[in-house]
Amino acid sequence: MSAGPAGGGGVNRDPARLAPAFRAAVQKAVDECNRRGLDAFVYEGFRSQELQKLYYARGRTVIPPHETVTNAATNLYSWHGYGLAVDVISQAHEWSVPDEWFGKVAAVFKQFNCKWGGDWKTPDLPHFQWGPCKPSPSELARQLIRTQGVEAVWKAVGAW
Repeated sequence: MSAGPAGGGGVNRDPARLAPAFRAAVQKAVDECNRRGLDAFVYEGFRSQELQKLYYARGRTVIPPHETVTNAATNLYSWHGYGLAVDVISQAHEWSVPDEWFGKVAAVFKQFNCKWGGDWKTPDLPHFQWGPCKPSPSELARQLIRTQGVEAVWKAVGAW
């Protein structure tokens, strides 16, 4: 799940850290959202191990919040750690938009081969990831990134 506003320190918005095909899809989706007046922007893309650890602590050892914000203990258990996921929010209203806003954004992102975290059993409304990816990275993805680098993962999921 997205960490929300209090998790902003160290957030990476550099599109160059995203897989090339995913980066192009995200840019097209954001452009289309904004053409439709949705005021969308990528709040976070690639997530470092350090920031993932901070997010994982929230709701566990760091309170508030009282609910956890992620189930991924390391960035290798989140597609953010591979440059294959982004969190999208409103530029003007940030996280303070109705769920329907995220649904409208999701309809656009789905047109560009992205999956939406809002479709999950435990919804993560701002989260979008590359369509061919499973909900969470597999052991094979973790092995590939450790032994051959992130580009090998990008190639394996067709995002190169």
